[in-house]
Amino acid sequence: MRLQRFITNRLLQMDPPRISKAPPPAPFFSKGSLVSDWPSGALGPTQTRVSQSELSFVFYYAPWCAESQHARSVYEHVARLYYREAHFAAINCWQPGGECRLQYSKVQSWPVLMAYQPNGMAVQFHQVWTNAALSRFVQSLINPIQRMVGPGDLMSFMTGKDAVVVAFLDMDANRKQYNRFYQTSLKWLEKDPFQEVAFGVVTGESSSAFGVEEVPAIRLYLWNETIEYHGNDSWAMPELTTWINKQIQVVSMWIAPPGATKSASLAPYFNQGPVLFFFTPRSLYGSSSDAYMMLRQLGMQYYNCRNDIWVQEMAKKYIAEQRRVSADSYGQLRRECELLLKRHPSKEQKDSAEDGCRGVSGKSAIAVSFVNVLNSSKFGEARKPGDGYCDIEQVKCDERFYECGDIDIGVEASCGQRKRSQLYGSLKHDDGREKSPVTSMLDSDQDYRGPKLLKRLSMRRQCELLRLSESDGSEVFFQEMPGLENGYVDWIKGMSCKFNKTLTFLGMDSDLYHAFAERLGVDVLHMPNKSIAVIVDPEDESTFLLKKEVNLSSLAKLVHDFYNRTYPRFLRSNNVSFKNTHSFNMSEFRKEHRRMIEVKRSEMAAKLQQQKETGKNQNVSGNDNKVNPREPVDTGDHPVVHHKHHFVREINSHNFNHVVINSNKTVIVHFYSAQCAFCSLLSQHLLTISRMLQHQPLLEFVRIDGDKNDLPWEYTMDAFPTLIIFPNQRKVESRVFSRNLPITVPNVLGFILSNLNPPERLYATTLICNDIKPNSPPRYDCLAAIKRELSDSISLNLRLYRLSTKRPTRAARILHRLQALQELYLATLRCLSHSCDFPQLKASAKAILTMWQIAT
Repeated sequence: MRLQRFITNRLLQMDPPRISKAPPPAPFFSKGSLVSDWPSGALGPTQTRVSQSELSFVFYYAPWCAESQHARSVYEHVARLYYREAHFAAINCWQPGGECRLQYSKVQSWPVLMAYQPNGMAVQFHQVWTNAALSRFVQSLINPIQRMVGPGDLMSFMTGKDAVVVAFLDMDANRKQYNRFYQTSLKWLEKDPFQEVAFGVVTGESSSAFGVEEVPAIRLYLWNETIEYHGNDSWAMPELTTWINKQIQVVSMWIAPPGATKSASLAPYFNQGPVLFFFTPRSLYGSSSDAYMMLRQLGMQYYNCRNDIWVQEMAKKYIAEQRRVSADSYGQLRRECELLLKRHPSKEQKDSAEDGCRGVSGKSAIAVSFVNVLNSSKFGEARKPGDGYCDIEQVKCDERFYECGDIDIGVEASCGQRKRSQLYGSLKHDDGREKSPVTSMLDSDQDYRGPKLLKRLSMRRQCELLRLSESDGSEVFFQEMPGLENGYVDWIKGMSCKFNKTLTFLGMDSDLYHAFAERLGVDVLHMPNKSIAVIVDPEDESTFLLKKEVNLSSLAKLVHDFYNRTYPRFLRSNNVSFKNTHSFNMSEFRKEHRRMIEVKRSEMAAKLQQQKETGKNQNVSGNDNKVNPREPVDTGDHPVVHHKHHFVREINSHNFNHVVINSNKTVIVHFYSAQCAFCSLLSQHLLTISRMLQHQPLLEFVRIDGDKNDLPWEYTMDAFPTLIIFPNQRKVESRVFSRNLPITVPNVLGFILSNLNPPERLYATTLICNDIKPNSPPRYDCLAAIKRELSDSISLNLRLYRLSTKRPTRAARILHRLQALQELYLATLRCLSHSCDFPQLKASAKAILTMWQIAT
């Protein structure tokens, strides 16, 4: 009782635990960044700014988070591209006591990017953090709806998009419907940030050209039908979103599996049947992708079961024509951008511009802050030359674009690295112009909303996006080869209804998801255009790789031959090294080990030389001429013993036939998997046995990873580990180690010995006995086994001798072999009785193995 009272009093008197204060917040973004950073977690300033800007982006981050640190550079890159159109802010939502952390305490992961509009509309970014993906998301938010004036505009969207949602409105009478349709298009970007489903609007009398008699109306244009919305006239955003999700049907789609649920994202498609994966760079800086339009052509033909003329014309005529137009437009834009960049001022003009800017603006931080206040930078294009306005350099030096500025867009900006907007031309002006009165009136050439400056801004933006697209190599065009193979496009028409297997067409970005292709056994990053097509059939556990040049005809032939079972199965092999392959390389390990031994040897030699010199100096000084008999004396260099590595050879599906089937050796093959625990146990036992039998000729131990190598069906294992022996000259008589036996060294060794021929088994038994301690019971048991082997071999050769009486030459060879067996038998008896010359015993067994020839 006293002890309990004492403990209670101590607990009441103890001071509360001391908690150190959180360190002061540090800026997450660099000084002078175009991103307004709030490391303290304050929400008020950002909320005020959001209410005043047309479009705002808020980046909620945790400073310690690796994803946040990776996304930081992407966010800054996009801010430098679109600082005129939107406000970019960042808030530390992990700072203890911060307003952001208190309000958003249930966020599961960081970072979180939200896009806001003054009306309270919020859209979250859910895609991978890359420059191209975030840039495309910003473009989609800036232009969520496209205006259409005729059916031609609709056709151009239908050729490159999965579906098109069009609202037909009278803007005077249907303002509420338009606002809700606009909000729906924005909210849809959370699901489809890259606008694979396009939203358009048709106003006024243009609706009659589309066959629309009454407005307001909404139509969903799919690849094979048009669906009209018959819901509530209010056009509520949740209802419209649900209706689009329910009605949309696609023949192909881009898939971007998220980090933690990749398998769950792909599983539904594999459950439906085989899948055609088209790995190709995804162009997000441009409005459309030639690769994806080609995949849609293939899908439309494949799913055209009713032989619809409209679908056939869309696939073979309209999309094909749009692909040609897109390729020509891309080349034309590239030439125009090259000319635009050639018109940039010379270096001397740029230097003078920078000096003028530096003299007016003073410190760089002031200039950078100024351009981002209330999106005021968008008015910069209307400023007159000489007003001292500093702009942010947008052109990065690229050797593929002839002349450009030498400012690196990735470095931290300073006033010396800024110049006036290049839209004004040269900054040199006469004195009369300087003395002209300053006025706020804008003429047509300087109105930032005027057509001239808008056109020039649009052209500069297109060239900037073109440069980025060129730098990452995402813009790829596929040329169709005229010839007989074009008929395959017609042969796959309606094939989805002719067979019991329905093929799903999926596109994947090869730059981001090349690991998927590598798991299928293809190094897509080193393929032409970084593009390949693979059909994966989960039911048959087979993969079919397109080995020809990728185009519409070759893709159609792949699909046609797959259904007709004439296309060869692709066999994966781990002999190909990929970008993210991290496997243990034994040869590299041995090379590094030898290098370390040489380093150690040189260190020991240097140390020994130093000791010798020290000893000589001591002898010269005469301090101690006597040698201590207890201390060892170095008489020479110490030999460095090299450790001999022993390993089981790793093979793959590429050399399996050469090493196992077509060889003149007895081969023991271990089929294993990296995820198998018992495989490691069997590997250790095989390593022990292979070391014991390393001097056995014509015997080889190999292993193959069954998860990374596909073999013909007769050599495909249904369970791991599996041990198979392929006897020499009897490959068809292969044997499998029984799975009912325990995996032990005696059992595995007995399995191997039982499948060797008599001379091989005799010599192998001799090698095993040689490793056993002399004069021990196991040694005598092993010698008894040699005696039994010799008795069986003598009996066998006696039978062969009696059968060879009519063949004197063969009988003489067998008689010579019998004499050698008899001598070895007598030597074995001597080993069992008293003394034993085991090296001589082993040499005799090897001689018998060499001379043995069994008559056939």
